[in-house]
Amino acid sequence: MQNRIIGFFIVIVFVLLGVGALSAEDGINLEQSLSAFYSNNYDILISKYEIDKAQADYIAARLIPNPNLSFNYSFIGLKGFPSTTDNTQTTLRVDQLIELGGKRGLRSDFASVTIEAVKLTQKDTVRLLLIGFYTLFFNINADILNAELAKEELKRFDRTLEIADRRFRAGFLSYVDYAKLKIARIDLENNLSTLQAQMNNDIEQFSFLLGSSTPLKPSLSVREDFSGNTEDDLLQRAYQYRFDLLSIEKQINASEFNKQLAQSQAVPDITVGLEFETVEGWNNPSIGFGISIPLPIFNRNQGEIARRQAELYQLQAERDKVKRQIVSDIRQALNNYSSSIHIFESYKSRKSDLDDLKARSEKAFSLGGITILDLLDTEKTYRDFMTKYNQALVQGNLNRELLKVYTGEIL
Repeated sequence: MQNRIIGFFIVIVFVLLGVGALSAEDGINLEQSLSAFYSNNYDILISKYEIDKAQADYIAARLIPNPNLSFNYSFIGLKGFPSTTDNTQTTLRVDQLIELGGKRGLRSDFASVTIEAVKLTQKDTVRLLLIGFYTLFFNINADILNAELAKEELKRFDRTLEIADRRFRAGFLSYVDYAKLKIARIDLENNLSTLQAQMNNDIEQFSFLLGSSTPLKPSLSVREDFSGNTEDDLLQRAYQYRFDLLSIEKQINASEFNKQLAQSQAVPDITVGLEFETVEGWNNPSIGFGISIPLPIFNRNQGEIARRQAELYQLQAERDKVKRQIVSDIRQALNNYSSSIHIFESYKSRKSDLDDLKARSEKAFSLGGITILDLLDTEKTYRDFMTKYNQALVQGNLNRELLKVYTGEIL
């Protein structure tokens, strides 16, 4: 009984290992690819340090200025070292700057909102990088479909070549036509080799994008179901989720704090000092204090205030540009998506006709009803059609995902 249980577990382990090997061979799906992209992409990892830098600025903004310690020793008597009979003076002083006008609080508020803006900007960086990610992912899907098509066409052509060989040996096919078929097979082999090389190059580029040192092949993830979208619905979602718009709103908020900080600079800070002093000759120690305050008569920080106001206006204009850019992005993405759906549906509606034409041509050739040139022309027409069919299918899937990128619904 115990041996049976052990044997059962061994079988389970081998089955799981086989499933794992099959999954690795089939490739990683879209969700797995996105997870690896978010975790390991070099540009994403680099952009995250902008958040750390903003947090460091926030720490610095909250710090209180350090006190200033000064020490002074003077004596009259240049003929030798000082002695107790000389007129000497020792002064020890500590000065502390006290900021007024709420400067420290405004600096903290500015830095805090800036952190939020930087986080949103970093997410928008990820959004823009996703355009390249989806393009590569579905390019490899197109490579897979075209390579599979080329392999299948080569197998079908070999079956046709077997028929041609029997007809040639029976004297029903000329040597010239038989040679044309053999030469045509070379083109099919070269086409398959080119497609496989293109797929390997795209996989290498995709693996680099995912930060992987080993090749990662995406699995076939195209679907033929395409849903409709309206411009108003997409724009509503984009205004809610687009990180560049959300970031510029935070930057405007931070700029308002920055302007208030510039205005607070017109309020002078004071420096409070505490002093300990002794005069050795009279052995008369004393303690004193003092206050230093600049008088804002000429410079009331007018230039910096005007500059911060201009920066605020500039960000508000930038917000208007981003909103208009969102409209443009959505319209172009929707146009591309609608066009790709239309193109795919037109190819899909004729696919059965092409399949039937190819099957009839091969059967007619086996019976001697058509010439070699007619057969080769039909097969070339079929390959061109299926290549465009695959491209239209992949392009529709790509444009569907890009709609999410342009609305900001990515995380």
